[in-house]
Amino acid sequence: MNRTITMNLSGIIFHIEEDAYDKLNKYLSTIRSYFKDSDGRDEIMSDIESRIAEMLQEKVSNTKQAVLMMDVESVISVMGKPEDFAGDNAQAQESGPSDYTANEGSRSTYNGRRRRVFRDPDEKMLGGVCSGIANYFDFDPIWLRGAFAISFFIFGSGFLLYIILWMIIPEAKTTAEKLEMRGEKVDVNNIGKAVNDEFEDFKKRMKGFGDDVSSPENKARIKSSARRATEFVGDVFHNMIKVVGKIVAVFLVFIGIILMVGLLATIFGKGTINPFYGPGGSIRFSLYEYSAVALPADLSVELVVLGLVLFLGVPLLMVIYNGIRFLFGIKQKNRIVKYTANILWLCGLVLMFYIGSMIGSDFSNQASHKQRIYIKQPQNGTMYLDVKFSGEEEEWDRINRYHYGHINFGEWVLISKDDEKFRFGYPVMDIVPSETDSFELVAIRTANGFDRKDALNRAKNIEYSITQNDSSISFNDFYDVKNVDKLRAQDLQLILKVPVNKIIYMDKSMERIIFDIHNVNDVLDEDMLERRWIMTKRGLQCIDCEGLEASPAIDSSKLSAPPAPPAPPKKG
Repeated sequence: MNRTITMNLSGIIFHIEEDAYDKLNKYLSTIRSYFKDSDGRDEIMSDIESRIAEMLQEKVSNTKQAVLMMDVESVISVMGKPEDFAGDNAQAQESGPSDYTANEGSRSTYNGRRRRVFRDPDEKMLGGVCSGIANYFDFDPIWLRGAFAISFFIFGSGFLLYIILWMIIPEAKTTAEKLEMRGEKVDVNNIGKAVNDEFEDFKKRMKGFGDDVSSPENKARIKSSARRATEFVGDVFHNMIKVVGKIVAVFLVFIGIILMVGLLATIFGKGTINPFYGPGGSIRFSLYEYSAVALPADLSVELVVLGLVLFLGVPLLMVIYNGIRFLFGIKQKNRIVKYTANILWLCGLVLMFYIGSMIGSDFSNQASHKQRIYIKQPQNGTMYLDVKFSGEEEEWDRINRYHYGHINFGEWVLISKDDEKFRFGYPVMDIVPSETDSFELVAIRTANGFDRKDALNRAKNIEYSITQNDSSISFNDFYDVKNVDKLRAQDLQLILKVPVNKIIYMDKSMERIIFDIHNVNDVLDEDMLERRWIMTKRGLQCIDCEGLEASPAIDSSKLSAPPAPPAPPKKG
């Protein structure tokens, strides 16, 4: 058992064996003595210590937290002997190998580092992109700067490309990174040279590059540059793909969380649905609230909740999980999570098929019930028709402005809901000739059920009423469905039968319920409002339509003018 001490190297805390610490400390002291007369001594030692700290970090882990003697010897073998920089190899040989000197065999095992792409902060004009790429390819950055300058003014894409490269290429901040930028070995010798003689060395290399393009050395250099060009393009595209992938992952995680919260809120009663496109209130929608009237009696809401969570929630959780894995660079796949998610989703799929078949069986049969609603006959032969809206005056105005303002379920429009009933709109009304000389109103109620008898009972229970005052009929714009009858596609159709030669007047409010009424003038439903229509054997014909000829058999001068249309209901 060896004694360990705590060491702070380049701002990083290490636990190191005492004998390894003594060896490393003596090694650094020797290096410091060789560079004592150098102007950049402090910077050289800082870079050397940073490089050693980086290498030692790679040798410790959760299972091996202390730096051993073999780790220090390995670092020294890579960093090299400080005597090499001082040019005092002979003296080193006379004095014998020091206890920090690595043998040549161990140094020969160093394979070096490949050249990396960095932005050069020392030769930069803007961000150091051009000079960094030039260092990577070993050519004068002026040519690349000229190419970017031309692309700025001619092609227009050079500026965007430069900004992208500026974002994805890191800056060479340390001497070690600058050496890697030029493909040089990161050891004591090169770090010292880089600090003391970097600028002169750079000019010599640039001058040597332009001496003789046709020389064998430069030809080999051109081939090497072509090879590195391929590596550079690959690195750039790889970094761009990583950036785009990170953005997509963030978007998927964000959308997945929003959809997951929305799913849970809807299931457990915190979701809301705004019934108007414009300003208006909202109706809270909860699966638990609507399950009692939507699900068959032998199907529990808990089973539906479980099916929805497994069928929809599990894929959303996997989207969030995989997005987080990609963001944090977690490459290892957890098979347990994958197989568990697949099994749970399949269980949810089976449950949803079962629930769908159970609900579908409750819609397997349809039945209709026809009822004749008694109405009084008008004394003057003219019947005035309007719609009585269900809400306050403000809502009445809002409904007229937002024609499809309420919650729509296909052809059904939910107006309101309480503990006893659902209020739906709107009944569909048609106007046809009567077989008798009297006005008649027929209500056809339709519903679905498990069998015909069940459907017929539900159809009969649809509640609807009208209000008649002398020769005026006010239709409700809604019909009520009791909660106990459940929601089984209940619908209501009204048919007004008008005797031949009798007249009707439709208020503008009738626009809500009339649909595709046949007329001799062949005008749209909305153009039939606020006008008088007489029933002929061929259908309704307009009496007071401007620009349309009246029937020759009708003496319109003998027809009395209609009263003013009824106003919308007022408060109180």
